[in-house]
Amino acid sequence: MSSFALQSALQIPPAPESHTNALSSVPYPAELDSVPPPAAVDSSEPTTKASILPGTMQRLVIARSRIHDAARAGQRIRTYEVALDLDMSEFHFARQFRLAFDRSPHVYYDEVRADTARAMLAVGLAEGTVARKIGFRRPAELRALLQKRPAGTLPPELSR
Repeated sequence: MSSFALQSALQIPPAPESHTNALSSVPYPAELDSVPPPAAVDSSEPTTKASILPGTMQRLVIARSRIHDAARAGQRIRTYEVALDLDMSEFHFARQFRLAFDRSPHVYYDEVRADTARAMLAVGLAEGTVARKIGFRRPAELRALLQKRPAGTLPPELSR
């Protein structure tokens, strides 16, 4: 059945040809002429971040410590697992984590792994041993991580 036949059978009026034509028939209220335009945003003033509720912040700190512990132990951890433990969606958790700590959970996980690997390498462990201890199968994966995450990317308060 064609859409025209369906519209006539249901007695639905056809849609306007364009959205602007439909809006042009609506009269513009005269009182809106006296409303001043929105103030221009001054770029010299710092923008305020969206706030995180205190209860959510506590849960994010717990999630950060869980990610940190897993990265130090060489365990794989998934964002959705942490989000489920916090009773959040994966995407909401990732947005809130980035808002709170200025990096995504995955980037934080990689940074902790890279810092752990650098500490182990500084002690004198072999590259292959370090790669396996932090959860990689090959030393090439470790080298790629160390190139991707330069030293000193974690602030001191986050690097424990």
